Amino acid sequence: MKETEDNSGFFTGAARVSLEDVLNFREAKAQKQKKLLAEYAVPLLCLGLNMPGEYKRFPLAARSFREELKAVRLSLAAERAAIIHEETFEAAGGYAAFIAAEYPPEKLKEITVRIEDSHPLGRLFDIDVLRRNGEKISRNNFGAQERPCLICGGGAFACGRSRAHSAEELRNAAAGIMAAFQRERLADLTAAAALKALIGEAAVTPKPGLVDRMNNGAHRDMDFFSFIDSTAAIIPCFRNFALAGFNAAKVPPEKMIALPFSDPAHPAALFDSLRSGGKIAELAMLEATGGANTHRGLIFSIGLASAAFGVFFRHREQIAAEAILDFIASMTCRVTDDFSAGELSHGELIHRRYGIGGVREEAARGFPAVRNALPLLRQNLKAGHGLNNAALAVFLRLLISVTDTNIIHRSNPETLLEIQKNAAAFLASNPHPAELAEYAAELDREFTAKNISPGGCADILALTLFLYWLCA
Repeated sequence: MKETEDNSGFFTGAARVSLEDVLNFREAKAQKQKKLLAEYAVPLLCLGLNMPGEYKRFPLAARSFREELKAVRLSLAAERAAIIHEETFEAAGGYAAFIAAEYPPEKLKEITVRIEDSHPLGRLFDIDVLRRNGEKISRNNFGAQERPCLICGGGAFACGRSRAHSAEELRNAAAGIMAAFQRERLADLTAAAALKALIGEAAVTPKPGLVDRMNNGAHRDMDFFSFIDSTAAIIPCFRNFALAGFNAAKVPPEKMIALPFSDPAHPAALFDSLRSGGKIAELAMLEATGGANTHRGLIFSIGLASAAFGVFFRHREQIAAEAILDFIASMTCRVTDDFSAGELSHGELIHRRYGIGGVREEAARGFPAVRNALPLLRQNLKAGHGLNNAALAVFLRLLISVTDTNIIHRSNPETLLEIQKNAAAFLASNPHPAELAEYAAELDREFTAKNISPGGCADILALTLFLYWLCA
């Protein structure tokens, strides 16, 4: 089998299948069907994809097949059809799944016809229903219309028999249907993870000097509801960032990283393309909060992660958070060179005064603090500590390791070092979750009184939560 590249990027790295691959796949499916019918003695659903052409297995196709399986599972559950057995089968010739269900076969066929006719990917779904004796039930038995052609909308059988369309046209049409659906799926996944991360970070309580469910900390211009308003306003922007990454990724991420800076497909060019959207998100935030800066740092960091996720989503089924962080480092490799020469932000003032790079430097290094925080968050959640306690433990660890420019802006570097020294000494005693919460409450009272706000640590926590949910 030979690998290929294509202008769309959808089939890059996909292996061309031979006629032998296709025939072997069909024979393996037939044997599996026969075995399962004999073993379970109930109707059998057989799932596959209608993927024309010589490419059967690539990330968009795999995701589409998973959507088919999900749609069938949910529809069976909604009708209370008992699933006796389920298994999937993948080979060079494509994807298949088998579901043995204790339910009237005619009713099963009604369900599958409804899925094929109503789901956005339904034209690509190939769902057979076999009676216990192996007889296939036809959709024509239910007065269902013939399945339409992928290109002209006419009858698929007639177009296929007359060869009205080339294999390449059919292949590209199928990929286009997949891509349109998966773009929306990508946007939904990104928006959901961003929503959980932004509200989740704000909800972690008690957070020293910060807005949480208990109080406003050292802030007078915002409260917990400000964070809800801001989140609602900027979530659409993260959808757009993710789609920008998807659309820019005509080649896989590892090839993008290897390109020279001058190439318009280099990750740095993707970052530059996000700047306008970032400014729009900031304006939406300020309008929603009456001028309060609730999420400027997260528009930057989660915006980067959203775009990087979009790049990987186009080319990979499984996406590791660490790979996203590596890609962010490539996107922002020149970001520390463009500190403003005009009106300076708090972070730029800190950089000019102390030489501290802040969130820009963190991004250019691939957010090392997030790399360290993710394993701790996973470990705490696995140990059953609950999200609030697990995230609070991560936050306190971040407090001793992150050079938080927000603390420096409201005080000075010496205050930050003193806070980190004391927190490190406390955490060295390996405190229980209840002791962590008590210590955090004490810090909250102290920070509030001294007008200290570790907003940088809060942003790192939110990005950690985002990647945890996005790549779970």
